[in-house]
Amino acid sequence: MSKIFVNIWHKLLDAKNNVFLNPCAMVVKMTPAFRTKSPPSLLVQFAEAGLSGDHQKLELLALTAVRSLKRTDPGQADELASLLSRFTVNSASLRWRNAPPPPEDADAGLALLRIPSTDQAQEPELEPHVRGTILRFLAERRECASLIAEGIAPPRTLLLKGAPGTGKTMLACWMAKELEIPLVVLDLATSISSYLGKTGANLRRSLDYARATPCLLLLDEFDSIAKRRDDASDVGELKRIVNVLLKELEEWPLHSVLVAATNHPEMLDPAIQRRFDVVAHLPLPGQTERFAILGRSLGRHAESLPGGFVDAMAAVLTGLSGSDVTTLSQGALRRHLVGKIPLAQCLAETLESQCSEGMPKAIYGNLVRCLKNECRMTVRKIAEILGKGSSTIQYHLKKEKANA
Repeated sequence: MSKIFVNIWHKLLDAKNNVFLNPCAMVVKMTPAFRTKSPPSLLVQFAEAGLSGDHQKLELLALTAVRSLKRTDPGQADELASLLSRFTVNSASLRWRNAPPPPEDADAGLALLRIPSTDQAQEPELEPHVRGTILRFLAERRECASLIAEGIAPPRTLLLKGAPGTGKTMLACWMAKELEIPLVVLDLATSISSYLGKTGANLRRSLDYARATPCLLLLDEFDSIAKRRDDASDVGELKRIVNVLLKELEEWPLHSVLVAATNHPEMLDPAIQRRFDVVAHLPLPGQTERFAILGRSLGRHAESLPGGFVDAMAAVLTGLSGSDVTTLSQGALRRHLVGKIPLAQCLAETLESQCSEGMPKAIYGNLVRCLKNECRMTVRKIAEILGKGSSTIQYHLKKEKANA
């Protein structure tokens, strides 16, 4: 019976031209009664689901069968699990090559989705516990076959929360590269419309496209489409969109990953957050992470800086996001390369300029004091590095004593 079971699975795939090229999602939390179905009973349901094109039910039945056969016929269970993992996870690049172009807005003719390249994607600098969460997510995605062999679905959805500039988009891009699947980004500017019903239709078409082909779908600024349904200021259509998203999160297919990113998690509907398999909060970078970001941004030019200077910069940039640190260091590096000004002086002057434009003014003084106290530099050396007079350096040092 088990052999017939697996053969029918083969036939269903062949008859439907590999039905998992366009699967519906699998409901992971099966009811107890469904889990106890016998193989003969499942056999009839397999045929019914395959012939009717109900891909969601077909995936669900396959996982149920794997669990059932594990006890009676482990060899056939492994074969069925291998088939399921192969047709839901692998050969992503081949299937993507034959995928249709992204959907467009019917009126404007603009693409609803962007497909940026991930070739140059870099891993963002994350705090250890956050990095551990992401690495576990990636490891479980890579071990889809092993999890499916036990009748367990791999994680499919991830919610990233954090302040602007903490690396949420960068992280999604790197994850797509690591998983070797395309990155697809929902273009909110094109998708959201003032016309009744159009936003929901655009979102549905975008989600259907991402479901049809193995990819990592990024819903950036997720709070704009997943707002709390008790917000009286929102129109009814946005509430209906939240209902659509709730269903999509529960039934997202095995072969794709959905990543949502938000700067305002407090605006999300509570039911939305509970639907994600994994939730990760990306905090502002600590000193260790800021040091790594500075080193990465400056590249080989960091070697020209005085000993301890990068450490001092990392120490005083408390409260800045990774994006802010990168912008500051890249701006200083451009001045250094174009104007032939010492890099340390460029960094200090860029920092001083940022202080006058909104950054706390004490930060520049903190750099001076850090170079003096932590790096053990003389006033003369600090003045030389920062391109200032000794009197200016003394002013900041005396200010420290006055505050003490």
